[in-house]
Amino acid sequence: MRFLAKNLILSSSEINGRQCDTIGAKTACFMEEMSMATNPMHDDPAQNWPQRGKAMSEEAYHRLEQRDPVYRYEYIQGRAYIVGGITVGHDRLRYNLHSLLDQQLTKPCASFGSIVQVLLTNQEGDTKHFVYPDITISCMPDDNLPHNDLIRSPRVVIEVLAPSTEWRDREVKFCAYQYCPTIQEIVFINQFSPLVEVWRRDKRSISCWYPVQRYSQFESPGEAVAFNSVNVQIALEEIYQNSDFGAEVWGIDEDEE
Repeated sequence: MRFLAKNLILSSSEINGRQCDTIGAKTACFMEEMSMATNPMHDDPAQNWPQRGKAMSEEAYHRLEQRDPVYRYEYIQGRAYIVGGITVGHDRLRYNLHSLLDQQLTKPCASFGSIVQVLLTNQEGDTKHFVYPDITISCMPDDNLPHNDLIRSPRVVIEVLAPSTEWRDREVKFCAYQYCPTIQEIVFINQFSPLVEVWRRDKRSISCWYPVQRYSQFESPGEAVAFNSVNVQIALEEIYQNSDFGAEVWGIDEDEE
């Protein structure tokens, strides 16, 4: 999926039946998939699936969602990105934090997992993105209704970073998150070492963000991760509970365990 993200800023050319993006001497290619059995062609152009990696309308994106019962897709800046699978370590961090947030959040705030779709709009409301953050917090009562299937007022979005999607999370989605006026905090969680980064919106200006605050066992030992917009604090050790980093990361003498 790194290729799809590249398409946001690079032009493409056709080489031997493959669509390619070139950066200097490096060329990233992928075979056209429109003729595959999972992406059938129809005589009626309206029935064809949008080509992957190319710009599409919001209407075409929703058709793609309806026609593919297996995969989920995010729609950012006019392009669709497949939501891939995750590792056990990724899932453990997401589960830990989701459970910890549920213990501390007070109504009307609630946390939602990565299955629930989130709508991002800009201040004018004329740009729409549809995403699946690992965890979303909303304090809007309508978002928490049992029949609701689209979070419209996210306050906090949390992404557990993965090698295959980190570029997209930090660049493409990060920009969309910043321009959504309801979002007050953007959180990135490293799954390979105990490190949490929190970006906070400046309350005095909707377009400004404070420099990132980093929480780690080395830079801020013993300091709880603060989710200021929802008045929640969680210890770093709790977020990374049962993560296999070794005792030395937490400053524990293995002889004393």
